[in-house]
Amino acid sequence: MSSTPDGEFEGSDGPETGHDAPAPNEPAEEMSAQRLSAVLSTPGDAALMALLEAIRGADPRAATALRELLSDPARVRAIETSRLLDDEPHPAVDDAIGLTIDALGVSYAALNVITADGQTNASIAWQAGKPGHKGTRPLLDSLCVYPVVSDSMLVVDDIADHPVLSEHSTARNGEVSSYLGIPLHADDGHVIGTFCVWNAEPHHWSSSDIALLTDLSVVVQEAVFRG
Repeated sequence: MSSTPDGEFEGSDGPETGHDAPAPNEPAEEMSAQRLSAVLSTPGDAALMALLEAIRGADPRAATALRELLSDPARVRAIETSRLLDDEPHPAVDDAIGLTIDALGVSYAALNVITADGQTNASIAWQAGKPGHKGTRPLLDSLCVYPVVSDSMLVVDDIADHPVLSEHSTARNGEVSSYLGIPLHADDGHVIGTFCVWNAEPHHWSSSDIALLTDLSVVVQEAVFRG
């Protein structure tokens, strides 16, 4: 995997700092949404695995905490304020997402909103000749949930070689091979979704790619909240 700035999820564990993962015998009441968020904000594969286990429901305490985190009333209000889930066109957002395809030379680009019930495409674009459609999917089939709950970029050059995500549904069905996702923040700071690009083939995301997508994320945010 490529070398990425601090705070991003990478393809292998680095030295973990900050909050420790909960001990096996930690009391159930301590696995709150705040505690889960702290665990998931630690870069590395351990955080990815913890989130995957929470989504699967393998750890009921973590699953409850995840739903609490995504259902936070202030976060829900931020999503409503964005109007991204309203049944109306968002031409400024669509233009920004379409621009991303040409700017990075990727096959797909999207703005996905994450709720406790799943992922919804607020806007999506794809290269001519590529299959694509706008829709929804459960959290278990979402890669964009990772940047949202961790508030960190997710960088995947080749998902088939990823120690945690190689068995993800989007990897197994060939939909995604390389992925780059950036959290989308509302004006109040809540992460409401992910601005992402992906290909069905492996791709090394260079520092220039990451910088460009970061710049474009500002354009997308402006289109959402001030467009």
